[in-house]
Amino acid sequence: METGLVFLGTSAAVATRERGLPGLVFLHRGRLVLLDAGEGTQLALARYGLSPLRIEAILVTHMHGDHVLGLPGLLQTMAMMDRGSPLLVAGPRGLHRFLAETAKATGWLPPYPVYIVEHRGDGGRFRLPSGVEVTVFPVCHRGPAYGYRLEEPPRKPRVDMEAARRLGLRPGPLLGRLQRGETVEVGGRIVEPWMVLRPQPRVSVVYTGDTGPCPGVVEAARGATVLVHEATFTSDMEEEAHAEGHSTARDAALAAREAGVELLVLTHYSARYEDPGPLLREARRFFPRTVAAVDGARLVLRL
Repeated sequence: METGLVFLGTSAAVATRERGLPGLVFLHRGRLVLLDAGEGTQLALARYGLSPLRIEAILVTHMHGDHVLGLPGLLQTMAMMDRGSPLLVAGPRGLHRFLAETAKATGWLPPYPVYIVEHRGDGGRFRLPSGVEVTVFPVCHRGPAYGYRLEEPPRKPRVDMEAARRLGLRPGPLLGRLQRGETVEVGGRIVEPWMVLRPQPRVSVVYTGDTGPCPGVVEAARGATVLVHEATFTSDMEEEAHAEGHSTARDAALAAREAGVELLVLTHYSARYEDPGPLLREARRFFPRTVAAVDGARLVLRL
């Protein structure tokens, strides 16, 4: 697939037989962006056929152990695989100290360039070498915590062949020039690119990490292709969920509905649920276009 998601771990806090700790891969044209790195991330990458050497960035949502304790080992594994290319590791305050202290305690430093960025305030935006655009936004959890919106690079506009034919254009060099943004002349008439080109939508994925109900999530997810939202509990445990900075499946569905996303994917299930069936059924009552992630699942967003 050209663009899609691979779910490495879908459990919350405690791994189970069927579910590992949080980890999600955004894949675009062979390059990977890793979102969170719970314990077992290395094993999950190997199990699902994903090379750590293809990771261009690791984006951490918050500094709780189930989201970061797989990171030091993964960095070492990359070194043992002779990684030479730079790696961006971004996350909240405390990330740099965590990696520095781990390196000090283990007596190991990565032999390849690692750029550590700590988010501040409302986050920000940046573009990765692959062209993937990342927007960082704060979420409603305990301590500094952020979510991410990832968008594939802008795509070449589509030629509206019906409009082109009406203007006397046929497939050939003139259409190619229009696609490059040039103005052309056809039969004595000036044709500008906007007259025949139509923008193509980009795939956009929003990943919340851990969060309670949060207006910032809704704003960040407006019009997204996919919202990957935590759903730690069902609504009968709403009070406990909100007290701990988590969401119910109903909360996730209401956020997806308000944001107008195309698809909601639930993840981060409490170990009390042997399978995510109860969470999925609850969410679908409020947002029918919902699926429940399972470890190893691949979601193709563009072939």
